This record gives sequence, structure tokens and C-alpha cells, in this order.
Amino acid sequence: MKDINKILTYVFIVLFIVVFSFYNFSDYKNFHKANYEIENTKKLVNEKLSNFELEDIKKINNINIYPTPDKDLLTKIVTDIDNAKEKIFLETYILTEKKVQEALVRAKKRWINIKVILEKAPYMAYNINNKSYQKLLNAWIDVKWSDKDDYSFNHSKVLIIDDLSIISTGNFSYSTFTKNRDLFIFTKNENINSKLIENFENDYIWKKINIFDENLIFSPNSSRVKFEKLFESAEENIKMYFQYIKDDELLNKLIKIKNEKNIDIEIIIAETAKDDENVIKLKKQWIKIKVMDKYKMHSKAILIDNKYLFVWSINFSDYSIDRNREIWILIRNNEIINEFLYIYEQDIKN
Repeated sequence: MKDINKILTYVFIVLFIVVFSFYNFSDYKNFHKANYEIENTKKLVNEKLSNFELEDIKKINNINIYPTPDKDLLTKIVTDIDNAKEKIFLETYILTEKKVQEALVRAKKRWINIKVILEKAPYMAYNINNKSYQKLLNAWIDVKWSDKDDYSFNHSKVLIIDDLSIISTGNFSYSTFTKNRDLFIFTKNENINSKLIENFENDYIWKKINIFDENLIFSPNSSRVKFEKLFESAEENIKMYFQYIKDDELLNKLIKIKNEKNIDIEIIIAETAKDDENVIKLKKQWIKIKVMDKYKMHSKAILIDNKYLFVWSINFSDYSIDRNREIWILIRNNEIINEFLYIYEQDIKN
């Protein structure tokens, strides 16, 4: 009897393993296939990054730059949402601007395909998106919290309305349009639009991917490499907007470039950062620091040699560079650069 029980036990175990494997093998296979694809695309992206030069940046036509504070810009964005024909995708760190929320609700009533990704717990403002999330949910809008396994914070600011792509340094909040110095980039470039949609749709389902594009950067995968290439490529001058400067590695690289090439470097920072240790270090190296006090400084941008402009959501910190979801746009367009220079020089004077 004992032998029969042992045999039955063994048979049951074998059957269990066979059945379990039959129903789970495809999941197991797909899991490892997905991991392989992630690692393979990451390798390819890293290879392209290592060979990337600023000359590879493609000229983007059909592009505009808008600074804030500007309530008319808010009106323009709301109007663009109201005129949407097919889709609206929004991925942002903070969404508290009521006019934008109401425009999204109106668009949903017109059966527009709307998807929203929000950061669940912004730093020091952990519940700030909760009301917005619930309002969108109540309107039957597809809204999700961002993936905490892939990055620490979803700090990107991207709005896609049909063929229009908007990349900004500012959140979709009332203060962005009334108090902050931020920059908004509007473009209808087809390649930019398709890459942003590809990234958004994968972020929406929490799928890790690696995308390389000459005119875009998707952090945290490639920020540090391109940051270094930006600084190293400068031959004449660097003009920058940053709230604060917290990344020691890039700080030292900036100082090294200043000493070796003796190029002109200007940085506009927030008033709250004027006494930071790193800011004092830069001043001692004859790097020009301008504290913005007319507006709340929230912009993030770099202009290299008055030729290449980079606008993004990223802060000058190791956390933002290496851990967050951030999105950059790299611009080679003389008209836009001249507009940026006008904004920048007015801020320097003020």
C-alpha cells in the first residue's frame, strides 16, 4: 500500500509539472524574449550614442518656441485640445491646471482617444495629482499612474494632439502659465511625433523600451552620455537655464571645459540656488551666473555655440539624469535659436 501511495504521489508530481509547464511555458518564453529584446535594443542604442555627434542633429522645420509666463499660451493649448480630431496623449509630472482638465473632459465627450500618464507622488507634493486623476477617471478618460519600476519619477512633460507634439520644461499647472519662466516647444514634425507616440504607448503599458533618435533623448537611458557630448562639443560659448546644479560629475566636466577651452559660459539659475556650494564653485571659475528674480525660474535648456538648442524636462542633478523619465528635444533651426536668444538675453538684462 505504501508503495502504491508513493507511486501515486510521484505520478501526481509529474503530472503537475507537465500541466504547469504546458500552461506557463509560453509566459516564461515571452518573458525571456522580452528581456532579450530590451537588452538587445539597449545595446544598439548605446552603440549609436557612442557615435553620436551634434552634426547628426537634423534640422526641424514647422517648429515654434513659446516662453511662459503667458496666459495666452494656456488659451492656445486649450484651443488645440478643443480642436483635436483623433487622439490626445498627455504624459506629465503635474496636472493641476483646471482649464486643461476641462478641455480633456470636453474632448472625451467628442469620443476623442485620450490617454494620460501622471506621476503618482511628485517630490514634496505627494498627493497633488490625486484630484486630477479622479476627475479624469470620472470622465471615463484612460488615466494611469506612471511605472515606478522603470524610473523613480515620471518628470517628463509631453502633450500629443493628433500630429502636434508639445515638449515643455513646465508642468500643466496654473503657476507655469502665470509665474514661471518655462519653455514650450511646438512641432508637427512627423518623425518627432511618431517617436513620442511610440514612447508614450509603451510607457502607458509599463513596457521598458530603448529608443534612439538624433533629435530626441529619452531618459534615464541616455542623458549622461549626451550631456557630456554637449559640453565637450562647445567651441565658443554655452548658455544655460537650470534651476539648480547638483550633479558633481557634470559640474566638474563643465569646469574642466571652461579651463581647457576658455569658452564663455553663462547660466541662469533660480533665486533659491544662488548660495549653493556648486554655484559658488562655478563663480570661482569665472563662469557667469545670473539669478532670475523677475519670474520663478523653472526652465531647463542649453544652447551650444548659438547653433544647437536643447530643451527638456531634466534638472541638473544625478537623480534627474540617471533615474527619472525625462524627454529632451534637440533643435537645429536658426529662427528658433534666434527667438531663444532674444528670450535669454532679456532674462540676462532683467
